[in-house]
Amino acid sequence: MGLLHQVLAEIEAADGPLTVNELGRRLDVDVSALLPMIEFWVRKGRLRDEDTAVTEETTCTTGNCGTSCAGANACLYVAQMPRSYAPNK
Repeated sequence: MGLLHQVLAEIEAADGPLTVNELGRRLDVDVSALLPMIEFWVRKGRLRDEDTAVTEETTCTTGNCGTSCAGANACLYVAQMPRSYAPNK
């Protein structure tokens, strides 16, 4: 099995979403080499980027930035967490 398929198999076998850093540790592969492979599987619809679910326009709940914003990834009041990926079921 090639590395591209190992990446997919490891994420599909995980109990929950995996960060790129955790996947790199498990496969002993540099993160910079993993990102293009993960993006390939996301484009193919086999994986989903867990962070994209919170990027759609939402109503601001802090009351400090108006009535709407670009989502959690653009909000100054939300901590940025490492990107994580999961099987697209």
